[in-house]
Amino acid sequence: MTSKEPQTIDLKTIEPQQLNGLREQLEAEMQNLSASATALQSAAGQFGSSGRAIERLAQQEAGQPMLMPLTSSLYIPATLDSTANVLIDIGASYYVERSPPDGAEYCKRKVNMLKDQLDQIGQAMRDKQRVLQQVTAVLQQKLAASRAQQS
Repeated sequence: MTSKEPQTIDLKTIEPQQLNGLREQLEAEMQNLSASATALQSAAGQFGSSGRAIERLAQQEAGQPMLMPLTSSLYIPATLDSTANVLIDIGASYYVERSPPDGAEYCKRKVNMLKDQLDQIGQAMRDKQRVLQQVTAVLQQKLAASRAQQS
């Protein structure tokens, strides 16, 4: 059996302390996956918004006044010089110049890629949730049996 194949462990053979540790580990993994999903949703929203902005920009005429964003909350007055090309941030402070249709298509591809990753994270979360429920059920059974023996 290779290390990539899932291993099956009978939860009833594990001590309650180990089950509790496994439960805590699964809960931590669920929180990490949830945080990752939130970050991916935010990034997908930003790319979607950027794609729509590029499409709107392509419809504008040169010479129009506009507000240019410097940060998410700071804008300066500017004049639109050209709509022939846009700069796309491709990460690590690298930018490429693209036509507006190519820029919008890039944003759509990124949104689709992020949605695929979100689907994978969602499946991983469902799998971990199922295992967590099983671990919790076995732990509760063992604790109830322990209390019954002590009584």
